Amino acid sequence: MLECFVTGATGYVGNFLIEDLKKSGHKVTMLVRSQKDKNKYESLGYTCFLADLRDSNSIKGKFDNAEVVFHLGNIAAWWLKRKKDYYEINVNGTRNLLNELKSTKVKKIIHMSSIAAIRQPKGEIANEDSIHKGDFESDYSKSKFLVEKEVKKYIDKGMPIVVLNPGVITGPKDFKTFGKTIIGIANKKIKAKFCPQSYIPLVHINDVIKITLRFLEMLPGQKYIIVSENVKIGEIFDEVCEIMKISKINKITPKWQLYLISYLSEFISFFTKKRPKLPIDGLKAIEIGAQATSLKSQKDLNHKYLTVSEILEKNIQWYKKNNYINN
Repeated sequence: MLECFVTGATGYVGNFLIEDLKKSGHKVTMLVRSQKDKNKYESLGYTCFLADLRDSNSIKGKFDNAEVVFHLGNIAAWWLKRKKDYYEINVNGTRNLLNELKSTKVKKIIHMSSIAAIRQPKGEIANEDSIHKGDFESDYSKSKFLVEKEVKKYIDKGMPIVVLNPGVITGPKDFKTFGKTIIGIANKKIKAKFCPQSYIPLVHINDVIKITLRFLEMLPGQKYIIVSENVKIGEIFDEVCEIMKISKINKITPKWQLYLISYLSEFISFFTKKRPKLPIDGLKAIEIGAQATSLKSQKDLNHKYLTVSEILEKNIQWYKKNNYINN
């Protein structure tokens, strides 16, 4: 049994990770930012402490017993009321955590990064040696790049860090942009394709968790991309329609119309302070797309990823079972 500490445990990936760690018999301690979350997760058998990575004093001494730290804590969104939150939470928060861990006996730190941190220009495929060219489409992407630069400084100082770069993660309970799109296509609510030639580096949550847990036994100081396949958005539409046995969608929403919707929705958000329907940064990210190769993880870890077809089949089955898709 290992003493595992998890930041970002209440997020999408974090929820699956802590569940698997607990099932495997490890002790799981979570950092949470609200009393509501503390009460919820303690009732499920987890140990929790209230803290905020932006406040270095709030995490003093909290990781002294940690053997393995999974750092998933970050803000992953295409729009925030305050752009500086990307940098305060993602960059400064990570720096505060690593500074705190320097004085502990932690054996391994598994940092969950993103393909956004190493995304290459349109049409180019990223690998573990890729460095972002600086053509940031969003503050989120820029913050993830800066986080990796920060992490590299601590790796160079000898800290036992593993960096993982997953692509677009989906699976059960995915109600983010990708999941909503699948549900919309399957329910015939989305009637036109968007950015059909753009690539998504897709991966199932099961693959992300399996590979992440492999590093409980493996040496630190490594970096791995976690991606199943690079798939065009247009092909996702066609595959969902085929699985659902409905007519393929041939209509394509022109880019000018997408950007008009995007700018209008952000204009409205300026007054409502609510998340826009289609954030500009999100649309830019979708239009540019991203591709990455996971050949290193396939070879070194002998891991076989779920295919895009298998991922979509699993998602649709789960959405149907839980009544998010009308049969």
